[in-house]
Amino acid sequence: MKKLYILFLLTALPFMGFGQTFDFTNAVDGWDAATTGATLTANSTFVAVNLTEAVNNPKIGSATAGVDGVTNKICAVTLQNLSASGPTFMRISFAKTGGRIYIQQDITAGDTGYVTYYFDLTNADWGNDVPENDIQVHFKAAGNANYAAPVGGVTLNIDKIEFLTSIPTIERQTYNFDTDNDSESWSATNGTIVSVASGVLTFAPTVDKYAKLSMFGGLYHVNLSIVNAMNVTLTNLSTDDDELRLVVDGNIIETKLISVSDGSEKSYRFDVSSLTGNTSDISLAFRNADQPVTPGWSSGTGNFVINSIIFDNTLSVNDIDYRDDASILIYPNPVQNTLKVNASKDITKIEVYNILGQNVLSNKNSNTLNVQGLIKGTYIAKIHQDNDTISTKRFIKE
Repeated sequence: MKKLYILFLLTALPFMGFGQTFDFTNAVDGWDAATTGATLTANSTFVAVNLTEAVNNPKIGSATAGVDGVTNKICAVTLQNLSASGPTFMRISFAKTGGRIYIQQDITAGDTGYVTYYFDLTNADWGNDVPENDIQVHFKAAGNANYAAPVGGVTLNIDKIEFLTSIPTIERQTYNFDTDNDSESWSATNGTIVSVASGVLTFAPTVDKYAKLSMFGGLYHVNLSIVNAMNVTLTNLSTDDDELRLVVDGNIIETKLISVSDGSEKSYRFDVSSLTGNTSDISLAFRNADQPVTPGWSSGTGNFVINSIIFDNTLSVNDIDYRDDASILIYPNPVQNTLKVNASKDITKIEVYNILGQNVLSNKNSNTLNVQGLIKGTYIAKIHQDNDTISTKRFIKE
């Protein structure tokens, strides 16, 4: 649909799954079965909900929604609240024995584009009815106060009402904190985000705790299949915290030594070339390796001022960790067409980097590599073997 969407999250969950959608294509899709103070008009791609001045707290609803409440626990309503005098509070309700359950949040008025609101319906009563049929959308004033439409009424255009397994996230590889007060879905554990201002995020670790910044459960995810490096640019004002650890999906990826009491920004690059898929479960732990009680706890002796966190497809030559492993033979060298690798263990992946540290070629589960398409020059082959053994060899493409 040719519409601009803005996402407002009531509860943040990971990736979008399969669900059920009412898209109101030339139909009201049964949502006029429980209306009060509202009339519905079908259009080609949306339904116009006209809120009249007849009664307070107008609503629309379906008696035959047929939602699988066991699987789909998120309700997403995409609408355009056209009038500045429109309602500023919305509730989703569903039937339970002897009453109704309400989930609610603020909404904007006078919208210039479509806005999507997510409601987490997780409740002991949701999914008890198979399927869930009796579902209503209520329009009220801020703070759940009574809402009365002005003389002449107001109109909201609803593009769709969806029932999803989870809230979708947006792919994003660059986090540069350019908008004040926007942490870009990074949150603090055992510490505090002091501020996001002037293009930096300032994090204060808690003393004697495992202090970290995480993006788990936020609005964004990273596509690790198209990147091979995570670059963190920061100023470490701590006098003792001297390690930065990357954890992805609960697994420790790499721990780097970092300078302390910085007078200027430093950049640190983590190799994520072995990771694939989409994830929002990414954490940066700020550690003191020599913490006397528990090594790895933060000392809490200073803030970290983070300029950017960027995932890209470039590794520096130093990050490739060059080790000329004598147990591995690559031939021919120089090579024109096919590079062959002999190793003592099974090869799981071969990656080729140019002298700028850019990953230019890779191959999995093979000991040969077609390098015919590479330009002439010197390259580094990063060879992954079973049991997480990684070695490197230089070769010349002629």
